[in-house]
Amino acid sequence: MQTLAAAMSVVLPLAFAGEGAAAAYVPAGAFPEITIRKGATAHEWPFSVDEGTLTCVDYGGRQTVIFSEPWRTDVPQQPGSMTLPRSVIVSADPFALLASHEDRDLYLPFDSLETLIRRLAPFETMGRALCADGQPQDKEI
Repeated sequence: MQTLAAAMSVVLPLAFAGEGAAAAYVPAGAFPEITIRKGATAHEWPFSVDEGTLTCVDYGGRQTVIFSEPWRTDVPQQPGSMTLPRSVIVSADPFALLASHEDRDLYLPFDSLETLIRRLAPFETMGRALCADGQPQDKEI
């Protein structure tokens, strides 16, 4: 896994270099997101927390859906020692899921990759619809 991290640290800056400096800066709130909750959807819940946000990032023509847990309130959040929310990729592509290796415990336990992908697929569709709308949303479902 250290090899993957080292490779990404070399490749990512080069990927952004082709877009220009202005394209690499994206202000907070620029990506459309929606709050989702367990039990408020007809689909099987794939996450280990009861609520979170789905965010769609459309960069360079590639759409990526990300699920993030809410900010933690059970630990002190002091400047310089904050605990950031965990985030995972929401995708039916097994290779895209490798980017979530560190925070994989944000997924509910699953017995096979097929089970995880079946659970994530409807949420990927929901997240990609946010990119299609193109505007940040303050909706909750």
